[in-house]
Amino acid sequence: MKAKAETIKSTHRSFIAYAFESNEFEHPFHFHHEAEIVFIKKGEGDVIIGNSSTAYQSGDVFLIGSNVPHRFRTYSDNHYLRSDILQFSYDCFGEFFFDTPELARISKLINQSKYGLIIRSAPEFLFAKIEELINLEGISAVISLLQLLAEIDRNQEIEIISKTPDQYSEVKIEMKISAAVDWIDSNYFRKISLDDVANKTNMNKHAFCRAFKHETGKTPMHYINEKRVEEAANLLLNTHKSITEIGFEVGFTNVSSFNRNFKTIRNTSPKAYREMTRVFSY
Repeated sequence: MKAKAETIKSTHRSFIAYAFESNEFEHPFHFHHEAEIVFIKKGEGDVIIGNSSTAYQSGDVFLIGSNVPHRFRTYSDNHYLRSDILQFSYDCFGEFFFDTPELARISKLINQSKYGLIIRSAPEFLFAKIEELINLEGISAVISLLQLLAEIDRNQEIEIISKTPDQYSEVKIEMKISAAVDWIDSNYFRKISLDDVANKTNMNKHAFCRAFKHETGKTPMHYINEKRVEEAANLLLNTHKSITEIGFEVGFTNVSSFNRNFKTIRNTSPKAYREMTRVFSY
């Protein structure tokens, strides 16, 4: 079964927590960079994680690791589902946040989630904790997330769904690069390093760069700069913003870098491009 890459849209928080209600789980067999915790509040069915599967019912909690293919399915006679979903990346609070000694157990829990973990008939207070987290903001949300992860780690009933990582369906290189491209398209305006993008694919930087060039014909940085120039061209054509403002808005760190990359990709400067296209503007 081929897993589909899914890009989780960033929000105003460093992680995503939300309530889900539907007649079925709508996602196909898929994977994403973020680890995921699924609280089954109502419903029953089975979940495929890599090449392993297990049944679920109301009261179960699942931990699914980064880039692990998975799909929840409902039984045909089940007509209503309620669940709470938590999605977060290992570096959501900074690259080395979970590497601190105080968070070593949580770090181990996140690492083990690559095998797929389940707490059957989980304690009600865990469900109360995620419901609280969904509605929190700011530092209170961060504290609540860490407390929730700590409570999950303390649970003695965690089961490993697959004890052998080799049982997992391999996420093909082209799927990983597709996910990286989707992430760049949504985050081009941010400060991006090669390590940032490579981490989204669970590949080291050098392997990622080779794979990206093979799949797209471009280096990752060239693709990023092309995306930024494309967005800058739209702004030059359709807004009155200054060239300097546009350069920073699309992710370039200084005006000279913006001008240089724009001219390399468009064979003209941002100023000349705006003059040439003025007749079509506004």
